[in-house]
This record gives sequence, structure tokens and C-alpha cells, in this order.
Amino acid sequence: MTNIILWIRSIIFLLVFYVWSFSVCSIFSWTLLLNKKIVIHVAELWAKGNRVLLRLLVGIKVEIKGLENLPKQNGYIVASKHQSAMETVLFHSILPNTIYVMKKSLAFIPLAGWYFWRSGCIFIDRKKGTSSLRNMYAQAKERLKEGFNIIIFPEGTRTAPGTKTKYNPGLAMIYEAVNAPVIPVALNTGYFWPKNSVKRYPGTVVIEFLPPVETGLDKREFMKIVEERIEDAVAKQALDKS
Repeated sequence: MTNIILWIRSIIFLLVFYVWSFSVCSIFSWTLLLNKKIVIHVAELWAKGNRVLLRLLVGIKVEIKGLENLPKQNGYIVASKHQSAMETVLFHSILPNTIYVMKKSLAFIPLAGWYFWRSGCIFIDRKKGTSSLRNMYAQAKERLKEGFNIIIFPEGTRTAPGTKTKYNPGLAMIYEAVNAPVIPVALNTGYFWPKNSVKRYPGTVVIEFLPPVETGLDKREFMKIVEERIEDAVAKQALDKS
């Protein structure tokens, strides 16, 4: 594919993506008056539409591995590698009744922010330090008891393929507080939807759910296992891609 065609397809996708997102948020805005699960169903519809757009307009296929590692009952935590905005676009098309742990500033995005609030997403205000963390634990417990699944990105920010940053201990504290299954996730989305780039590259995105980490571990041991499983699987995906 020539660079010009790549640019054209990427820009068309971006325009259609924003039209689709605005349309869904506007048409279903009345659901913001209803309960969390209804709002999340709207997010799931939006995400499924995005998968179709990625396939038709950009040529990105999505391969899901390890679904057998997901608990049969809701109320689990997904700890995912974070390479791209793509995983935040796709997870709702894969996992039911799912909410995110996210920085509070995202709650003020026009239209979309209202859905984040009403779906029960857990916000972190880094300026408030310890009090924000305590609030995060309390909300995580509440959401899990309500039967929701929680997605958290332990690195706290997007990292380019082949790189990583420090895994934040907030995940370990939630793990210790709630005693819920934690499923690590490896992915290669950064190759196809790079950070801070308009370009979208065709190919096969792999999202892989790894075996759950057992409960009751020491926090340091837990974090070591999560990081090793994710990074080892991401490295293997990179080798397979090459």
C-alpha cells in the first residue's frame, strides 16, 4: 500500500469514526437517565461499530486469544498493556459489563465524558494523591459487587511497541483490597494505531487474555507476575509479527 493511499484511508476512517461516535452519543443520550448497564450497552454498540469501521476502512482485523481464561462470572479485573487508543475503543466489543479506571480529566470530554460518568467509570485525580487512591479502592469494591468488570492499565499511559514504563502499585492495592481475579492482557495495537499519529496501518491486531493471577499473593509478588506475563506475551507477539 502506498503512503498516499494509507493517508487517505486513515483520514477517511478518522472522519467516519468521529461522525459515528457523535451520532451514537447523541442518539442514545436519553440512556444517560437510566442505569449503568444500559449506558454500557450503548458503549458496546459503539465499540462493535468501530470494529466494523476498522475492518472496512483501514483493513484492520481483530484476533482475540485466551477467552477461555476469562472467569465465567462477572466481577473480575483486567490488567492490560496500553499501547494505543485502540484498546479503549475495542474492549467494550469483547467484554460485557465493563468499566475503566481512568484519569479524571477524561470525564470532561464533551458528550463522551457524560457516558464515562454514567457508566460508573472510576476516576483518578492524581493531584489528590492518597485520597484519590482510597476513593478508587472504594469504588472498585462497589463496582465489582455490582457485577461489573474493571479494566485498568497498570502503566498508566500509552507506551510504544517494544517499550515499557513502570507498572503502578495501584493495581496491587486494588488486588489486595477486593480479592478478585486479575486477568493480564497482552496486545500489539501500537503497530496499527500509533500514539499521536493520524495514520492507521492495516494488519491483524492481537488481544490476548492471559491466565488469571491467583488471589492471596503478596503485593510485590503479584505485580512481578503481572508484569512478567504481560511483557513476555507482548514480546512473543512482536516476534510473531516479524
